[in-house]
Amino acid sequence: MATKDKDFVHLHVHSDFSLLDGCCRMDRLMGRAQELGQSAMALTDHGNLFGTISFIKQAEKHGIKPIVGCEGYMVTDHKNDEKPGRENHKSYHIGMLAKNYEGYQNLSKVVSDAHVDGFYYRPRTDLETLAEHSKGLIGFTGCMQGWVPQLILRGKEDEAEKAMGQMIDIFGKENYFVELHNHGIEEQAQLVPVLLKFAKKFDLKVIASNDVHYVKEEDWAPHDALLCIQTGSKIDDENRMRYDAKQFYLKSREQMEELFREAPESITNTFAVAEMCELKLPFGENHYPVFTLPPEINTKEVDNVKYLKLLCIEGLKGRYEKEYLAEELRGEDTDEKVRELSERVDYELSVITKTGFNDYFLIVADFMGWARDQDIPVGPGRGSGAGCLVAYVLGITDIDPLRFGLLFERFLNPERVSPPDFDIDFCMRRRGEVIEYVREKYGRDCVANIITFGTFGAKMVVRDVARVRDVPYAEADKLAKMVPDDLNISLEQALEKSPEFRQECETNPIAKQIIETGKVIEGMVRNVGTHAAGVIIADRPLRELVPLTSQDGVLTTQFPKDPVEDLGLLKMDFLGLKTLTVIAAAEKHIREKEGFEKFRVADVSLEDEKTFEILNEARTIGVFQLESDGMRRLCRQMNISNVDEIIALIALYRPGPMEWIPDYIKGKEDPSTIKFPHPLLEEVCEETYGVMVYQEQVMEAARRVAGYSLGGADILRRAMGKKKPEEMAKQREIFVTGAKETNEIAEKKANEIFDILEKFAGYGFNKSHSAAYGIISYQTGYLKANFPVHFMAGVLSCELGNSDKLSHFIGECTEMKILVLGPDVNESGENFTPVEGEEDKADSIRFGLAAVKGVGDAPSGVIVEERKNGPYLNFSDFVERVEGKAVNKRVLENLIKAGGFDSLEDSRSELLADLDRAMGEAQLRRKDREAGQVNLFDMMGDDSSGGNSAENGGFAPITDRPSVPKMDELEKLGYERALLGFFLSGHPVDTLGGLGPLLDDITSDQLDNLESKRSFRLCGVLSEIERRYTKKDAKPWARFTLIAKEKDFSIPMFPEAFEQYGLHLEEGKIVVMEGVASKKDGELRTNVTNVRPVEDAISSLTEEVTWLLDPEHRGAEQFTKDMFALGEKGEGGTLIRLAYARSGEDEGLVVETDSRFSMRFSSSIFKDWRKHECVKGARVLIRTPEPPQERKYGKKNF
Repeated sequence: MATKDKDFVHLHVHSDFSLLDGCCRMDRLMGRAQELGQSAMALTDHGNLFGTISFIKQAEKHGIKPIVGCEGYMVTDHKNDEKPGRENHKSYHIGMLAKNYEGYQNLSKVVSDAHVDGFYYRPRTDLETLAEHSKGLIGFTGCMQGWVPQLILRGKEDEAEKAMGQMIDIFGKENYFVELHNHGIEEQAQLVPVLLKFAKKFDLKVIASNDVHYVKEEDWAPHDALLCIQTGSKIDDENRMRYDAKQFYLKSREQMEELFREAPESITNTFAVAEMCELKLPFGENHYPVFTLPPEINTKEVDNVKYLKLLCIEGLKGRYEKEYLAEELRGEDTDEKVRELSERVDYELSVITKTGFNDYFLIVADFMGWARDQDIPVGPGRGSGAGCLVAYVLGITDIDPLRFGLLFERFLNPERVSPPDFDIDFCMRRRGEVIEYVREKYGRDCVANIITFGTFGAKMVVRDVARVRDVPYAEADKLAKMVPDDLNISLEQALEKSPEFRQECETNPIAKQIIETGKVIEGMVRNVGTHAAGVIIADRPLRELVPLTSQDGVLTTQFPKDPVEDLGLLKMDFLGLKTLTVIAAAEKHIREKEGFEKFRVADVSLEDEKTFEILNEARTIGVFQLESDGMRRLCRQMNISNVDEIIALIALYRPGPMEWIPDYIKGKEDPSTIKFPHPLLEEVCEETYGVMVYQEQVMEAARRVAGYSLGGADILRRAMGKKKPEEMAKQREIFVTGAKETNEIAEKKANEIFDILEKFAGYGFNKSHSAAYGIISYQTGYLKANFPVHFMAGVLSCELGNSDKLSHFIGECTEMKILVLGPDVNESGENFTPVEGEEDKADSIRFGLAAVKGVGDAPSGVIVEERKNGPYLNFSDFVERVEGKAVNKRVLENLIKAGGFDSLEDSRSELLADLDRAMGEAQLRRKDREAGQVNLFDMMGDDSSGGNSAENGGFAPITDRPSVPKMDELEKLGYERALLGFFLSGHPVDTLGGLGPLLDDITSDQLDNLESKRSFRLCGVLSEIERRYTKKDAKPWARFTLIAKEKDFSIPMFPEAFEQYGLHLEEGKIVVMEGVASKKDGELRTNVTNVRPVEDAISSLTEEVTWLLDPEHRGAEQFTKDMFALGEKGEGGTLIRLAYARSGEDEGLVVETDSRFSMRFSSSIFKDWRKHECVKGARVLIRTPEPPQERKYGKKNF
């Protein structure tokens, strides 16, 4: 509670929403104000109202009166006049507060106008705009950067007086205050006497401010670091932006009185300002837009309510081939389906009308219909909206709520009205078209995107602070990587969890300073963004309701999504779902097949055996929602036999419900084990084998057992989910009483049933959402099972630019025995395309040009378009035809490195070396052709020598290309991996001279069909290395992908092995890994026991090498002498043997050698000796891994 002797009202405060300038996180700011006994505070962030709602809520939480304001930027000429260069441009600061709601609306308009129409380096307002929107506003002379103070400091007191007079005319004398500052800055001291003189002359009140930019005095250093982050400067830079004083913190009344002894009234006047401000924002109002009926509808006879019903009747016929029957026409002989459909439509429409959401349904149905008319792929629905029959018949959703037993009340409860919320999925690439349609239809000033705020995370703040302290990148990166990868981890938690990070903080003073500074900054707003899916639609220009800004030319709210919804605005989620894009791409490919011209996966049977087969075999990579390791494991266990089980699987695989999975599987396998708490619940839980998987089951159970309405049951479900004791006690009483009255169930039994429902309701999933996603899972499974090449081409096309994902899915293609062909400038399309196999050749997928890293959409489009004029004949032909049309040198280099010209030219290294010459020649030819001249090279061509023949495309043969060695195999593979995401022309283990496969002692099939625990060894390339810490004792461990010759393996390395071998984990390195594999509950488990660089492994694991020689070859004798000389040295542990076989003999005579006759073996030595002409072959014997150690159990001695 504030006391008068301590109370003071700060009227000039910047939070972290003054982006990278204010260093006040809202919770710390309010906590400090509460400590100081302050009763009110204003928020005046630089040029925006971003933090308004957060400020109001935090202030009220701490018992502090919130005053909404802004420190704007003002120009004295018109904001849209000619704009000078930045150095010649001058804007002034002006403080503004909202007295009431009218003032808030005007402040919102001023700030919005500054962002949308007046932005020039900063959001600027002008005198004209202020005069137009000054009602309800309080103005201040501002800080040193204010208009009046600046004129005074320039020695222009007469102009300053005139400026003050203008501001008084705008705001009114009672609403304009002279603001005094004292941060120990000389210019401020010069201003105070002049400002006091002006205040007396104009009879204005003065107020004391402290221009708060950080919470506590010691926070000046983190604030200084924040300024450097904003400006890209280093702390040690002399000529950077800085606050000269260290006094910009939240001061107490005592400190403020000491600073302003010459004007004590400036302290008490802050209370007068606070009392003038009484603002209540209108949370809970409805500003939903009104749907305009089509022009062909007679609005005198049909209103929006009737029109919605007409659309439902029409949709009912389309969906079910049934005619709607009005209530008065229904009789005993009415078809049951017609009755059921008609009654439910009537009921849902009555609730929609009663709650006032008719327009909402019409608006959504309108843009959904438009999207379908434009062939934009649309999802079947998401969330509880799938339970609405009206939505289904209108075409908003594509899930039959009757078929899947979905409840309308879960979506729109007549007994507890809350706005409905359709989350709608569109094709990822075309959702923007739908949003643009909505903007055009409802008015661009009535539709806006929603802002988001990015904050400083623990890793980010360490990197940022280290950078401004000029710490070398390697050291900063090392420190940041010590922070565990846990989501939303704080620096304090990181210090507790990571011993390595904690030790660095304790022993390294620079690291300690970085971390201490970071603790103040972390969690603050760093930048603004745009909500990925949300769009606001209002019934009037949005400037009248919320402040706006502009992002990339698009109107955007300054409040995030929760506040805009609380203020009664309609938020629609236009979600981009990549899977819909995959399905659309696959369907497009399939429709190109003969007999499948009208194929739509939405029309296929939901009982396809091939689909269930791949799900039960866990071949679900690329299948929506079912491709994680855990989901694949569950697919194997469940033996899925219908789409309803897919829906249940999606609902069960979450923390909480996962504990019921064994009961579900057991009930499915053996129905005799199912136990229902009460016979009334048998029908409710039958489809899920006695387990209550869905929230809708809890609602239905309450209706059957205790006589709840479904609306009341939804209230019960919510109460159970929130677990509020008072509400639960009230609901328990209603339930027990209802069970007795409805079904004569005794109190004890009713309480038991209530306890069971409560347990399930806490974790139960929304069936409507699960059903919608289950359908998409089934559809993608169907495509993969029945059209694998077309489906995987679609999957790959949706991962352009994501090399990690491409590599992952190309690995899956390998598993599926689908060949992925490399890029080819004469064969590839922009995206991945299926290639029909001819005769005995299997279908394959051709790599898309746009998927080559560094090529992208524009160049690939040019290449494909130009190819319509004929195939490219050679590299020079290609360069002349496309160079200069978005195809630059970098694009050409990447295509060469990725093998895009392998079908035209032999050597990638020669093309790279010749690239500048080829580009230069192409430019000369193009210029000559444009000038209408015959090219010198063409004149020199001679048909007899093929110089200007059609076969060469009019090009003289290139005889002067630089002679360069062929590209090293590892270098070539490295380029392919970097640019394509996978190895195209081979594998790095191939560079080991054939030794790589010998090091493997297990195949992927053997791992998949493992029956018992065994050791294994694999050779491959390290990738996707993730270093982590154990939860219990924060010991380091890692997970990595081993790219073996046969397939990729995701493998963990636990702390014991990591401590010994973790240093060998290096991206792109060829290693030999040994471990132990086992299976538990059908799941393959691997554990690394060691990792070694490949040459170390070859040297230590190769037991013996037997060289098979042709004794008749002239080099055999010298080879034998050289080998004996090498063996006599006895270096290394690989035994050398020699065998001799004449030409035509398969087996040779082995010469026994002494066990000391050994060498240090390596891949390079093997390749060199293998090249000798006298060597017919070699046998290499590799040691087998040690069998896994059995755990020994014995008695403990105490």
